[in-house]
Amino acid sequence: MPHSPATRAGRFLRDALRPGGGPGYRYAPGLRAAVSMGIPLTAGAATGHLPLGLTATMGAFTAVYGAKEPYARRAVLLAGVGAGFVLSVAAGSLAGGRIWLAPVVIGLVGAVATYVCDALRIGPPGGYLFALACAMSTPLPFDGAATGQRVTLTAAGAACAWLVSMSGYLVDRRRPETTAVADAYEQLAAYLDAIGGPRQDAAQHQAAIALRTAWYAVAAPPQPRGRTGGRARLRPAVRQAHHVFAAAIRAAASRQPLPDDLAGALRSTAGCLRERRNPPAPPSPGPGGEPAARRAVRGEVEQAVHDAVSGAPPDDAGELLEPSSATRLLASARKRHSLVLPAALRVGSGAVIAGWLAHLSGFAQPYWASGAAIVVLQGANVTTVIRRGLQRGAGTAAGVLLGGTVLALHPGAAALVAAVMLAQFAAEAVLAHNYALGVAFITPLSLFLTEAAQPALPVDQLVTARLLDTACGCVVGVAAGLSLWRRTSTVRLPSTLARVIRAEGTAWHLILTADDPRSGDAATARHRLRTELINLRTVADSAAGDRPAPRELARLWPAIAATQQLGYLAVSTTRPPRPRPAPGDAARVRRAFVTLADSAATGAPPPPLDLPRRVPLTRLDAVLHALHSALSAPHTGECGRRPLRRWRR
Repeated sequence: MPHSPATRAGRFLRDALRPGGGPGYRYAPGLRAAVSMGIPLTAGAATGHLPLGLTATMGAFTAVYGAKEPYARRAVLLAGVGAGFVLSVAAGSLAGGRIWLAPVVIGLVGAVATYVCDALRIGPPGGYLFALACAMSTPLPFDGAATGQRVTLTAAGAACAWLVSMSGYLVDRRRPETTAVADAYEQLAAYLDAIGGPRQDAAQHQAAIALRTAWYAVAAPPQPRGRTGGRARLRPAVRQAHHVFAAAIRAAASRQPLPDDLAGALRSTAGCLRERRNPPAPPSPGPGGEPAARRAVRGEVEQAVHDAVSGAPPDDAGELLEPSSATRLLASARKRHSLVLPAALRVGSGAVIAGWLAHLSGFAQPYWASGAAIVVLQGANVTTVIRRGLQRGAGTAAGVLLGGTVLALHPGAAALVAAVMLAQFAAEAVLAHNYALGVAFITPLSLFLTEAAQPALPVDQLVTARLLDTACGCVVGVAAGLSLWRRTSTVRLPSTLARVIRAEGTAWHLILTADDPRSGDAATARHRLRTELINLRTVADSAAGDRPAPRELARLWPAIAATQQLGYLAVSTTRPPRPRPAPGDAARVRRAFVTLADSAATGAPPPPLDLPRRVPLTRLDAVLHALHSALSAPHTGECGRRPLRRWRR
């Protein structure tokens, strides 16, 4: 029985605001952020120049980024982030006092920062804090000397945050890489547990992401010459994890649950990696009547348990390839299939509109409206934008009560600094776990910083301004999400599907013709295919949140499922087929993939498959025909009413 609109709305609101909706608490990043924020504020309070310390905190936001990056990469990343904050403050100062120009500059900084952060996969909080630093520099009229002072103090705050964020290198220089590899083994264990259940495909996707993160952590930059251990010890563990993943994919084809001790062995391996302990005893071999697929997985897991910690090199040294450079990632984000550019344009447009509307309404702190709009528009689709708007509003309402209560007690400089540090720690620790709860601590933080900069401003005016500006920004953000590029993922889904099918055709051709699919061009193609499969699932999941509900996704979902099967079947194929196919047969298989890719891109039914009489792998033949049947379904989706050719032009 379908639910009423009121019931669906109530369920959506409950899901949006429920606690515990994300990963666990992040105490270490929260502590680093709090210390980075507290040092310049403490120095300012001790010298009687608290506003100067406040200015330096705009650079201290650098500590929020790169929490999971290896230290070698984190050093470069945080230097770039710090430079970005300096440029953001300079841009805001140059636009200071110009009512109509300031929102444009804030929106431009937010759009550029969102583009760069999304393209380089920097992660939350993305471009928001850069726009906030820019916005906090706009209230005062432009002054050359003051601008130079702000830029210098921001750079000093960023340098302090860099030192605090890199301090863990002195304690455990390989902790981020070790954590990434251990997390990959934990996700592999969750995948093995999910095989045969309803979450099998979702767990496979999460395991693929964790493996990519682990590989990226240990792949580059290279080890200094003459230094052993550390990353060199972790590389074999990542390769063994890929072996387990491939075996699990083969076993998952039967949709039958696996023995529990296999996942337990992987979790024990993860614990050994985290604590640098010796590997646990391997699980006992399965009974003689155990299916062959289970025996294969059990054997590879046993080998992974032995080799992951001991560092025994596997036999496919070419499996780990160099990650894409920053230049390539930025260039790829400009391509038509990317979701990055529309997201950046949506963020910039919403920030400008919100800022102008707040100025016209006479709000006291209009840059808060631009910031709220940017945060809301960081959602990937209409559903997440609405959820973010609700979470931002609810969190702000709770936060102003907390922050207003503290400010009503008229705390001194030392107490205010302590309150800022505590709020920063709490916000960073819980934000990833639940956004609404994190906003409840971010709001007092912004109130405390504003109070430190403008101590004469009455508390009731400060609280009222925060509520009004946030409400304005949330409304504008949700409206922009509903009207600007609201079907970005749905429109790009057919072309993304076609690109993945073509990548599968290339990978399968190399697998069928290579002497050893574990190395050379075949390994490179399989590695690239893993990335494309992750991207396809990401776009499909994002399209599921577009509104109105995309019927095109429902039509393409069987084809997406078959494409995922074909892709992960290629990823798991590490041995050449026996007997080897003739070169002409391998070429016919590749042409079949090209035909199916063209059908996915245009929406036209594919012609009959021209496959060799004896397809090298039985599963390959079956899944190819399943994909052909899915793409042959009648085209009744939204994209059918609006031809894709028009969008491509």
